[in-house]
Amino acid sequence: MEEYTDNQQYNDFETPEPQRPTGLTVWCVLSFINAGWQILANIVTFLMYNLMKEIGQSEEYLEMMEKFAPNVDDIESAMQAQFAVSRMSYLVQALLYVGSFIGVLYMWRLQKKGFHIYAISQILILIATALLVTSVTGASMTGAVIMTAVWIGIYYMYYKRNMQ
Repeated sequence: MEEYTDNQQYNDFETPEPQRPTGLTVWCVLSFINAGWQILANIVTFLMYNLMKEIGQSEEYLEMMEKFAPNVDDIESAMQAQFAVSRMSYLVQALLYVGSFIGVLYMWRLQKKGFHIYAISQILILIATALLVTSVTGASMTGAVIMTAVWIGIYYMYYKRNMQ
């Protein structure tokens, strides 16, 4: 029979706290960074949209850019595509990334609902991007769809094995 010192507390009915796997920790940290960056970038673009649009269309800006870029037409085309997108789409994207961040936070805590929140947010981000951005700019969604599927798939493996 084992002996316990006065400093030790032992309870046969206590279950150990589940441990977050290292891989899940890494994926969550990367997702926190991505969601945080996307929230910040979309909010700044939303708030500064009119000013950035005005600056991007000014002759002084284009003249300055000619000094740094060999083909200023490419930069001008990229800026026109960015500002063809509605200002509100940046706010919508920021809010959806907040949902993604919250989902990752729950997964960090090994809660299954985090996976559902994350997956729904990511799918809504794809839909919003398709409707609000690529429908205007004509950009391809292939890369975004593949990356979203990969990340959701990775989180799904942890969902099945480690989340409660």
